[in-house]
Amino acid sequence: MRHQDSKKRPWHEEATPPEHADADALDGRFYVLAPSVNAVRRALFRAPGGAKVVGRHDRETIACSHTMDAHSLARHWSILVSRLGKAGLRVVPRPGSVDNRIRHEI
Repeated sequence: MRHQDSKKRPWHEEATPPEHADADALDGRFYVLAPSVNAVRRALFRAPGGAKVVGRHDRETIACSHTMDAHSLARHWSILVSRLGKAGLRVVPRPGSVDNRIRHEI
């Protein structure tokens, strides 16, 4: 019998709010790399925590919001990331942020 290694995090928990969060995620915003707004809407349909699509941030990313406090966000974030992952989408840092520009320059 094979047991799951408890030291390695499951694939759906790899993107946690603190990794992608700056003031925006704490403010209720997160960004999804997606081809269309409807793809994100379908992935987040009936998602916990009041996650909803705000609209396009730029050509590649969709701005989303949530109504969760810090405790609920910690509980439900893995569910949101899992739903997006199953749809072939992923959460990204806010486009145009300083951290994002530094990574692309290197």
